Amino acid sequence: MRSIVFALSLVFIFFIPWEGVVQLPGVGTGAKLVGFVLAALWVATVVITNRLRKPGPFQIAVAAFVLWNALSVFWSADPETTIVHVQTWVQLLGMVLIMWDLFTTRAAISAGLQAFVLGQYVAIGTAASNFFSGNVFYPHYQRFSPSDHSNPDGYGNMVALGIPVAWYLANRKSTTRIGTLLRFVNYAYIFVAFLGITLSGTRSALLAAIPGVAFGLASLTRLRLWARITIFMVMMLAVLIALPYVQTMRSFQRFSTTANEITEGDLNGRTVHWMQGLEAFVDHPLLGVGADMYRSITSRGNLAHNSFISVLVELGLIGFALFGIILTLTVLSALEQPKWDRNFWLTVFMVWGIGASSLTYEYRRATWLVLCLIVASGSLAAQNEEAKQPSKRDEPETQATRSAKRSKWARDATEKPQLGYVK
Repeated sequence: MRSIVFALSLVFIFFIPWEGVVQLPGVGTGAKLVGFVLAALWVATVVITNRLRKPGPFQIAVAAFVLWNALSVFWSADPETTIVHVQTWVQLLGMVLIMWDLFTTRAAISAGLQAFVLGQYVAIGTAASNFFSGNVFYPHYQRFSPSDHSNPDGYGNMVALGIPVAWYLANRKSTTRIGTLLRFVNYAYIFVAFLGITLSGTRSALLAAIPGVAFGLASLTRLRLWARITIFMVMMLAVLIALPYVQTMRSFQRFSTTANEITEGDLNGRTVHWMQGLEAFVDHPLLGVGADMYRSITSRGNLAHNSFISVLVELGLIGFALFGIILTLTVLSALEQPKWDRNFWLTVFMVWGIGASSLTYEYRRATWLVLCLIVASGSLAAQNEEAKQPSKRDEPETQATRSAKRSKWARDATEKPQLGYVK
């Protein structure tokens, strides 16, 4: 039964990049429906098998963070809105526990990452379909996303998040036909992601893609020289072919304003929202204004567009400290892994961090998917390290150890009756 639940978890991950495309009346997104079914089957499996992986520091910290979100109902200006938002956090906590319980092997983690990349293909394909049909999300810059429920900013950063994942999976050795096919799919994603980010016109996604591309280029050193040259030449050729077409797109032209926006602009109005949020933080430094209450303290009712400021303002210093503990545990999990995996997960975390600095990303499923997989991979590395440590049983026996054992045997012989002894 656990194998069925695990397969369903891969379907859930596959839905995450394009979760806004499928909308079900009375339920929400398709990913939400799959998540509910997954949670129900997982709970049933835990009850039937009486088997549950013991939560670690990361899961306990997430539970404390969710609890603090729930407690903010008592000082929220709109408790009903906060309660609805807390329901989302409870669902995310369930997701964290399920991922921790199911993804216990390297193969399982790789399968989850592969499902994420395949889901990205669906998201980019749907955005391309909207491009050809003229279904524009932001008409001014001709920016596109997978659906009317998917913001181009979130979609673009999601695509960027898949770049280091695709590079990582493409470098995995495989002798099977499916493995070879998936390797081609993962390499091809780098070019497809370039088109996807262009369709979104998201400047932060362009910046977030840089660490992923750098990781990928560095990973080519693991391949033979002819393979490096071939992959590099094919990708450059694909970009050169596509460049004349994408240069005419207004969403691509938006990228040219990135440098000026960072150095001289207001980050598309974000700095105004941040200043208003920080002013509210000064008035409510310890507890914050309440979960999902950032809109209530801005003049235009906007979100923070920065996960760190959002948490600080809504949940105060206490909530921000809990969120910081979660992120610190994640980074520590990445650092304790072998060099190749460590560089990969730190790159993924960096890409996520760039996106989270321009998006209200703290309660998105993609955020917790990334954090959970980093921690799951870190726990495997820790287990492997412990397995390498010599146990006491394997330690060489010294003269003092042998003398202690003989003394113990002598005491046992005098204090315990021998077999067949009748008192």
